[in-house]
Amino acid sequence: MTKQRVMIVSRLFTGLADGLAGGVWQPKGVPAAYKLFEALAADPEVELLTVFAAKEASEGRFSKARRFTMSPLGQVVILPWAARPWLARLRLDGKLREISHLLRCLWLWARFRPDVAYFTNATFPVAAVFARLGLCRVILRLLGLHPDQWKYAARPGGMIHWCYRSPFDRVICTLDGSGIDYYLPKLIAPDVPRSVWLNGVDPLEADDHAFGRILDAYPAGGTPLVLFVGRLEWNKGCREFVAGILQALKDRPDGCQAVLLGEGGLRDELEGKIAEAGAEKNIHLVGGVSHGEVAAWMRRADIYVSLNWFGNLSNANLEALSAGKCMVILGEDAERHIDVETTRLIPQDAVLRIGREDVVGNLGRALNSLLLSPQSIADFEMAASALGGSLLESWEKRIAREKEVICP
Repeated sequence: MTKQRVMIVSRLFTGLADGLAGGVWQPKGVPAAYKLFEALAADPEVELLTVFAAKEASEGRFSKARRFTMSPLGQVVILPWAARPWLARLRLDGKLREISHLLRCLWLWARFRPDVAYFTNATFPVAAVFARLGLCRVILRLLGLHPDQWKYAARPGGMIHWCYRSPFDRVICTLDGSGIDYYLPKLIAPDVPRSVWLNGVDPLEADDHAFGRILDAYPAGGTPLVLFVGRLEWNKGCREFVAGILQALKDRPDGCQAVLLGEGGLRDELEGKIAEAGAEKNIHLVGGVSHGEVAAWMRRADIYVSLNWFGNLSNANLEALSAGKCMVILGEDAERHIDVETTRLIPQDAVLRIGREDVVGNLGRALNSLLLSPQSIADFEMAASALGGSLLESWEKRIAREKEVICP
């Protein structure tokens, strides 16, 4: 049987960079991407070419194009990012880099002759050219939507809108609460087939050693533990989380312990706010940890909080739902269509929603309400667990559906 030739053109995600710099496969994060790549590579009926396009400076590690064979993916190509200050001053650097990546991809297409080309969102200009030239079946993969895409959906016209309106054979998008129902039909051409899916969720496997350490510091049945998981960036709501915890502690000193898992540009600022409030013994910045350690913290946590401004159906939130955690999340923003899908999928009794008009005050009040009522925490846990069992599917099933679209 003739193998199907699949060409992947993906952004060189931050979570893949360290491994690829050394020519090894050590993925971190973006499971929707790397699990699919692995599944395609493992299929004996697929011949795979994986192209990673460097989209930002990364300590000079990807300043030159590379081609090599790497287990388990097979053939891998790196499209470079090289600093050109004189072009940047003329605002031409990014444009010429995109043209360079396009020309390299066209050359790779001519050599490989794929049956289908699969593009992640950041490579959409190349995907558009492939689709408009009819070079092969073309699938565009969107890992949710971001504010720039909302803008292009609302204001037709221009080169970027032309790219998104290309005749793709299919667009696949993660349902993450970022307004997919409203914005996606406006962003892409009306006759392009769409698949919109939640990410998969596998049972959390806690690192037993990490869990033991956590229990030593935060004994089960002791002071309630409130958990935040995410990048320490403004759009993840980490500032509001810390301020909300401080608000709760004003009313109930030592009423809870709070832990933030993740790194990001706001770490120093948050440390300063915590120190200024004298709350170092109650609020702890743990930093980035392994997935097994995240699972251990999740297992210990009494309350899980997500304040993601652009959507609350993230991987971490789905894992918390699957784990049956008492969750506090932002309510929907009807004006900007954010988390409307979240409201549709997650009923009121499964999570505690707080309004966006006063997130800090609302979070403080919500936490104190829960801390005063252990039965409320237990009720939310039971409802979340039941919903997770009916709503969520494993990564294996989720990836199998996407793979079937790529290689029908």
